[in-house]
Amino acid sequence: MPTPIGFLRHNFLARSETFIYGSLRAVHDAGNFSVRVFASRRLLPERFPWDDVTLVDGFARTRYLATRSAGRFASWASSVKLIHAHLGQTGPYAMAGAEKAGIPFVVSYYGHDVVMYKTRERFASWAWWYTLTRKKVFARAAKILVLSQHMQRALEAQGCPADKLEVVRLGVDLSRFAGAAKLARDTTRDRPLRVLMVGREVDKKGFDDGLRACKGAIDRGLACEVTVLGTDGPLKPQLQALAGELGVPVAWPDPASPVPDAMAHADVLLVPSRTAVNGDEEGTPTVIIEAGAAGLPVISTRHAGIPEQIIDGETGLLCPERDPVALTEALLALADPARRGPLAAAARDKMLAEYSLPAHVARLEQVYASVLGATSE
Repeated sequence: MPTPIGFLRHNFLARSETFIYGSLRAVHDAGNFSVRVFASRRLLPERFPWDDVTLVDGFARTRYLATRSAGRFASWASSVKLIHAHLGQTGPYAMAGAEKAGIPFVVSYYGHDVVMYKTRERFASWAWWYTLTRKKVFARAAKILVLSQHMQRALEAQGCPADKLEVVRLGVDLSRFAGAAKLARDTTRDRPLRVLMVGREVDKKGFDDGLRACKGAIDRGLACEVTVLGTDGPLKPQLQALAGELGVPVAWPDPASPVPDAMAHADVLLVPSRTAVNGDEEGTPTVIIEAGAAGLPVISTRHAGIPEQIIDGETGLLCPERDPVALTEALLALADPARRGPLAAAARDKMLAEYSLPAHVARLEQVYASVLGATSE
């Protein structure tokens, strides 16, 4: 019989959290573990269908979030052998449930939660338990899971014991991008370079740097067609205004447009990520993994875990953060289709080897087995 594992994510799930859902399904489908979810809010059941979800609502939800205690939560925790909390701020809740049920827990960090302790969000009502008990979670968790060595070093610097930290890279359903990878891309030199940016319109994505880089390339004689597949994020109006001021024509497709289709009709993915003014950082952007699977070369920055995803000059091109001039030079370099092809092929090999769902599940099951094995000894 599969061993029951509890996935804890209070908002199950935001539109951008396909990586959590993909992990859940892949672990469950592998057959060694079954997955039971606990959440305080169900957001998109039609997008993320799952039958085994325990919810708290009404006064019970308010009590649970304030005290980390609820009857349904205790019953759920008692029904699993290990709790896996997703995002650092759910760690204190996993700790409370695991201690009451007498089982181990692990916590996965994904990016912003690594630096949240020093941002204004640490005072938010949903974060104060994390602010109070972060170091206790580090001490009591069986393992703390991170996406990159960059995140590993950051949490160790915050006091997390080195022997508790494990790198478990994102797992992405790369089969969704097989069609884009097989597409015979137009290699005509005298047509515009099709530049794509994908993600939420927020500071850390650096889309304004990307627009300025495209403007720089255009001013130097490179015709560009620019597409931003966003999510109607908070900075979209400012970015649209900037594009108008720069005179860069930009297509803004419906946010529900399929990412594989957008990648299939692009020549370059531009990911100008940076540390935001409020300290927010990336983890390892999923869109870079998807682009590699789609056979789309990537230009990005030396930010957070991105240099672990992209080998500069071999699987993509890396530039300094907040440097539109360097990004312009990279765009000009990839105007040559002969330069793009080898980068894309090498990136696809790397992503299939390191970021596929099978690779992710194998690593995650290794962690689960080591934790449960240590508990039973």
